Amino acid sequence: MAAASGYTDLREKLKSMTSRDNYKAGSREAAAAAAAAVAAAAAAAAAAEPYPVSGTKRKYQDDSDPERSDYEEQQLQKEEEARKVKSGIRQMRLFSQDECAKIEARIDEVVSRAEKGLYNEHTVDRAPLRNKYFFGEGYTYGAQLQKRGPGQERLYPPGDVDEIPEWVHQLVIQKLVEHRVIPEGFVNSAVINDYQPGGCIVSHVDPIHIFERPIVSVSFFSDSALCFGCKFQFKPIRVSEPVLSLPVRRGSVTVLSGYAADEITHCIRPQDIKERRAVIILRKPRILEMDKEENRRSVLLPTHRRRGSFSSENYWRKSYESSEDCSQVAGSPARKVKMRRH
Repeated sequence: MAAASGYTDLREKLKSMTSRDNYKAGSREAAAAAAAAVAAAAAAAAAAEPYPVSGTKRKYQDDSDPERSDYEEQQLQKEEEARKVKSGIRQMRLFSQDECAKIEARIDEVVSRAEKGLYNEHTVDRAPLRNKYFFGEGYTYGAQLQKRGPGQERLYPPGDVDEIPEWVHQLVIQKLVEHRVIPEGFVNSAVINDYQPGGCIVSHVDPIHIFERPIVSVSFFSDSALCFGCKFQFKPIRVSEPVLSLPVRRGSVTVLSGYAADEITHCIRPQDIKERRAVIILRKPRILEMDKEENRRSVLLPTHRRRGSFSSENYWRKSYESSEDCSQVAGSPARKVKMRRH
């Protein structure tokens, strides 16, 4: 009887031990399942919003970045100014290759006559890699002036420069009138700028007190660019990025008025003159106002102080040194023009 009782107790004990083992195993399985669920949830969260890569910022941080905002604001301002410049520009291709060749041959004749000293003294203005030829009306500017700055430019007395050549009227001006670019009788000043590779004219505004608007130019010999809003630095010469770079093709006509003519400077950069290039600039001086004696009086430096000097385009911004030598870029010697004094 005692043996039977012991056997029963042993069986109950074994049954109890088995129940506890099953319970522990179930707990371990539950714990493992819970851990797996947590890991899965973490992985899902990581997939939905990954950690940022080193060196980058979250989007909400970019939106509040003041440097990014300043840059965007500057870009918007530059784009707005470029839009204003474009609003004051008209361009058209009027002259064929044959017409360009005929006009370019005439320009070569002008250069030849200047080298022979056949023009009035103030008709020809020399600078390294760029010569200017004034016809009809000429004016003082740049290093020629005793007092420099905007508003100091003056027209030369009548007869100090040669008359506009007849071929300019027939081959250039008449075509512009026929295409209604300018009205009949508008032009009484024609300037030929003849550039060699690396030549330039620094940033300037055509004197508002001297010239009416629009300002019309026609390009010959090669393609180039007219840049707006550049700043020049010298020794060595450096030019800032333009607000707008306008391609100018051989035979094309460019008309400036409004913002492009009056509110922002324009220039020819040395790097944009890769081949010989000439431009004929057609303008109308404000003769009635400028004919007054005080506006025609000589404001030139004394002759002995001007010998050996050269001038570039007129000053408009005080920081632009217009008498600097653009040949520093090209490294080639200036092309000289002999003049006979009258």
